[in-house]
Amino acid sequence: MDNETTERPSRWGRLIPMIVLLICFGLAEAALYIIALIQFIWTLVNDEPNEQLIDFGASLSKWVAQDTRYLTYVTEEKPFPWASWPNAKD
Repeated sequence: MDNETTERPSRWGRLIPMIVLLICFGLAEAALYIIALIQFIWTLVNDEPNEQLIDFGASLSKWVAQDTRYLTYVTEEKPFPWASWPNAKD
């Protein structure tokens, strides 16, 4: 039973990271709205999407998935800012 305690952090030890990640999740949602609007306007003007926004959107979606997995206790691995930002190409 001692092994279980050392493998998992305390329940209270997750509180601060979870609060920070919930705030970041809200910021990511706002960023998604802005990116989608900019991408739409960009595509109207240039007839094709902006590659940098595509790459950022891909990495943002990976981060949101990592964040969600941590917040819902699927994993103990903390996403960015405790780990590196996910690569869009992976």
